[in-house]
Amino acid sequence: MGVALGEPLPPGAYVRTHVVGYQVIHESGDEVGVWLLSRVVQKNGEMAKESGGYTRTLMGATWQDGDWKMTGRAILHAVKAVEGKPKPAMVASGDAEFNEAGWTAIREAS
Repeated sequence: MGVALGEPLPPGAYVRTHVVGYQVIHESGDEVGVWLLSRVVQKNGEMAKESGGYTRTLMGATWQDGDWKMTGRAILHAVKAVEGKPKPAMVASGDAEFNEAGWTAIREAS
């Protein structure tokens, strides 16, 4: 956004990220590794035009004490599970390519 370190953002500026899809890359009884597909939108100020795109993030979580928790061990296993494999395409959740790339949509609860 062109803001110097320690300076406030311009009025009306924001960045929003929404996870729209996932791919399970490995799973066990107490661990899961996934690719997360997120839609990111950014606006650099009140009068700026909003821009957007997609990001793909590799994550890992371990079941501990009745909840999923991100752990270094699970992330390392996820990294090893995708080593040498192509990354999934970053595509919109309404496009045919979304399913072809192996994504599962995250739907909002009603």
